Amino acid sequence: PNPSGDYNFTIVTAMGVVTEGKKGLELASAIKRIEQERGVKTIRADTATARSFEFNAMKIEEAIEAAVKLHKPYGLVGYSQGAANALTAESLLFSGTPSQQHALSEKTSGLVCRQLLFAATNGSVHGPSTNAKVHRLIVMCEDFFKYQQGYFSRALTSTVLEILNDSMDSAAFQKFMGGAQTFLPDGVKSFWREGQHLPHVPTCSIRGVLEDHTTPESLEMVCNMLTKQSGSSLHDSQVHVYDAVGYPLYTMNRNGCLLKKCYIGEAAIQRTHHWSPLSDEVEFVQTKRDIDQAIFDCAKDRHIFPWVDVNVRFGFIKYAKKDDNDDTKFSKVHARALSVSSMPSVS
Repeated sequence: PNPSGDYNFTIVTAMGVVTEGKKGLELASAIKRIEQERGVKTIRADTATARSFEFNAMKIEEAIEAAVKLHKPYGLVGYSQGAANALTAESLLFSGTPSQQHALSEKTSGLVCRQLLFAATNGSVHGPSTNAKVHRLIVMCEDFFKYQQGYFSRALTSTVLEILNDSMDSAAFQKFMGGAQTFLPDGVKSFWREGQHLPHVPTCSIRGVLEDHTTPESLEMVCNMLTKQSGSSLHDSQVHVYDAVGYPLYTMNRNGCLLKKCYIGEAAIQRTHHWSPLSDEVEFVQTKRDIDQAIFDCAKDRHIFPWVDVNVRFGFIKYAKKDDNDDTKFSKVHARALSVSSMPSVS
């Protein structure tokens, strides 16, 4: 273990596609422990559920601005879609105004490392599979409604069509579709094509593969569906191990080569599921089998502590300087007075 002492470091987190932002409880226990043991504060970005890269990136920028005000270097933690959102925020800062670039690259309060948890940075097979199913559903609905036109009045048909159009034109539906783009190949390609990132910041990651005894019952259908759709069982129910990396796999450019060099090896594959950072948030879906097998009681520290400690060992994160507190100052003054009083007098 590293020597005792506080780290001069702040964590900025960006959580998954379903999150409560600042009010979220993801990794709450690990975050509390690292603050108690190492003095590392965590700022949660106020990202939203199923929103676009750009919207969530702006929220992460706000969290980064708060981290910079602490005058400590910071690291980005991205979970699932939050990994892509965090990289988008970094890209926007890197290509932004001088003040934005300063928030990213300042030596005393800039970005020093990244941690990607079960990253959806290269999309998910769920995206194109769901897209194909939606297209098929639209065709089926069109055939169904054409047949029903002969049995219902024109007024009812027009009302149903208006309801459908209004629903799809609503702000909530459009925001949801913007978030869905993050899992589709076109959205991921656009994200990597425009990306710009710091070339000297190390990237760590955690990847997972499900097994029968580590699969929550609430994820069994999704797990089997992804295995069937992709032809591979090497996934955590949401993303495959070969996709959950910190660099682009399907877009080749200079930035991708830089990020691949920043990626610290191929991360060890964990025997766990995509929801392993969660605990209190998934209580309502836990079954007796999940509780008996402690499926959601897996170690939470592994998502944070090893990443921080390894960056300390290699010098990317420094120890905090120990300033003299009031008691230390008093003891030093008292010791100096005693030494003066004990000196022999000169006649």
